Amino acid sequence: MSNNFNFQVANLSLNLPDEWLEKLDKIALQKEQNIEELVTDIIGQYLTIDIEPLKIEEILQKNKAVEGRLKVLENKVLENKDQQIEKIVNRLSILEKLVASLQINRSLAPVQFSQDYDEIEDEPDEILTDFLL
Repeated sequence: MSNNFNFQVANLSLNLPDEWLEKLDKIALQKEQNIEELVTDIIGQYLTIDIEPLKIEEILQKNKAVEGRLKVLENKVLENKDQQIEKIVNRLSILEKLVASLQINRSLAPVQFSQDYDEIEDEPDEILTDFLL
C-alpha cells in the first residue's frame, strides 16, 4: 500500500498534560522517532478511523457470503448422511428378514435322535454293546 501524500507545513501548538507528554516520549523512544513524527502518525491513524466503517461493511458482506456457502455445504453433507442412513436401514431390514427366515427354517427342521437314546450318561459296557449290535 503506497502512501502518496502531499505534505504541507502546519504548525500546531498543543497544551498537553505532563502524563501524556511522558507517555509520548516513551513511545517515541520505543519507535525511534521524534515526537513530531509520532504525533503525525497518531493524527494519521485517527483520521483513517473514518475509513474503518467501510472496511467493516466489506467484512460483513464477505462473512455473509461465507455463511451462505457454509449452509450449502451443510445441506449437502446432511443429504449425504440421510442417504447413508437410509442405505443402512435397508440393509438392516434385509438382515432381519434373513435371520427371521433362518429361525423359521431351523424351527421347522425335525430333530432326529437315535432310537437307543434313553439316557445321556450310558455305562461304558452299554455303549460297547450298542455299538456291536
